[in-house]
Amino acid sequence: METAAKQFDYERAMLWGDRLRILLNSDHISRGEIVETLKEKGIFIGSTDKSDTVPLLSACLLTPNEFKRLVEKSFIRESGKKYSSDKFKLTSMKADWKTELLNNFDSVIEGIKLEDGRQFASEPAISADSNGDVSITYALRILDFSADFIEQEIVYPGEVLLKQSGGSMEIEVNKIRTSKDTNKFNDAVTGAIGKFYKSKGVTTHEKPESILFDDFTNSERIRFFLQLTSVKTPEFSFKEIGNFEIIRDQEAGALPKEQRIEWMEGHVNKIQIKGKDLGKIFLLEEPAYYQYYYLVKMTAIYAFKFGASAGECAVEFAFSGKTSRDDDYSKTAFDFSVERLPRLEEGSKSQVRKAIIQKIQDTRDAAFKHVKP
Repeated sequence: METAAKQFDYERAMLWGDRLRILLNSDHISRGEIVETLKEKGIFIGSTDKSDTVPLLSACLLTPNEFKRLVEKSFIRESGKKYSSDKFKLTSMKADWKTELLNNFDSVIEGIKLEDGRQFASEPAISADSNGDVSITYALRILDFSADFIEQEIVYPGEVLLKQSGGSMEIEVNKIRTSKDTNKFNDAVTGAIGKFYKSKGVTTHEKPESILFDDFTNSERIRFFLQLTSVKTPEFSFKEIGNFEIIRDQEAGALPKEQRIEWMEGHVNKIQIKGKDLGKIFLLEEPAYYQYYYLVKMTAIYAFKFGASAGECAVEFAFSGKTSRDDDYSKTAFDFSVERLPRLEEGSKSQVRKAIIQKIQDTRDAAFKHVKP
């Protein structure tokens, strides 16, 4: 069972003003958690940037319950989940990938070591659900320090879900991460499973297929992102682009001598377009310009209606995992996260999120096949 690593006296250690601002600006508290707390206090703001929201919440007096909820979320990082997928090709429809993994799981992962300062808050556990999907769940406990505030151990849950859709010859490996450490562990588990499957003749290759930055040309990558906006069904449909981020490809040659784009030449390396600046959306609408930059991140707004639950959600798509500080995105992998959901009944929130994630995964797979048939 996942529990907060240390007991914390919320009543005696209430923070306000500058001390609260230090906590809110740390990596422990997400932008969404700050916005949600502001809403609970009747403060509604269009921006989620901490530069806008932190001063507002720092100027407020939090009730003990509000403060407790905020700090507890820094102990166990349930928010900020990011989703990515790999795929293994089966050698035949008769390959029993489930039983082999369920029966040999401990030996499959025994060689995976955690880095110093990391330990399991809950050991990796494997199970099969009623749909036949196989789930591997765990949580990592990491010693962390928050400046001028509290020494604490933070728990990061993670999950790897394996499933075979219909009569497909593929196993889809959906990875859920909440930190860089869970990302590394997910990749290590997937790699170990790949070696095991190949040795047993279950899959054709040891290494799974992923959606990587290097799979695309600049133009294909933008077309892939834009295909994510093509979904239009009664249950789930694209509404508008929120923000996006592009990086100038310095090896793509000089920009065209056209007024609306040549201003970037020699002056702009990275440009982040926010919702209020979408006059520059021509950067996504003019294929003639695609070759000159990388699209690395985009937020899309979708409308959903699942039963009695309806509203809009924001989904961020990105190529993540860049280790260098320069503009080299090679080897980064595509992932997404549900950044914003409307207020929903507690009983339906989990099912709505699950349905949205499935719709996004289906849209992503269709977009990749469209661009890279």
